[in-house]
Amino acid sequence: MPNYPGAPGAFVPVASNASPINLQKGESCYVFGKLAAGATQLPVDDHNVAQEAVVASQASIAVNLQPSESNSPPMVSVEGRFSAAPGSFSVQVQEADTDADGYYITPTNANYTVTAVGATNQAFRIDLSPTGGKFMRILLASLTNAVNFSCKLTRLA
Repeated sequence: MPNYPGAPGAFVPVASNASPINLQKGESCYVFGKLAAGATQLPVDDHNVAQEAVVASQASIAVNLQPSESNSPPMVSVEGRFSAAPGSFSVQVQEADTDADGYYITPTNANYTVTAVGATNQAFRIDLSPTGGKFMRILLASLTNAVNFSCKLTRLA
């Protein structure tokens, strides 16, 4: 995935082909990850995803969490995996009501920041229920080891 479009910290949306993806109840989207070598079918999903090289301070594209038919607040799970031990790292789930880099914040609730993975699979999973922003993205705030990464958001409600 590309870095978030526009100047870092900008408060003005920038036209881009990396527009937010509308995520409906029951749908998933890889915000970090790329089409696996030899795969030809988009979108990237569990069957054709490959991890991608990432660097600290890289933000993903956003997903759009429009209200559901029941008008209940969104519930989202975040699942990430590194290709090897990431060392010291921080993955932050960010929210905004306006899709421009400068509006994204990491809520103060500890669940929105991940700093540990499973020792055998280098993976993490969190559930955010409910979550409040209209848009959501992932920020790889820090990373000490040069490893590849994939991250999937799933809207539960």
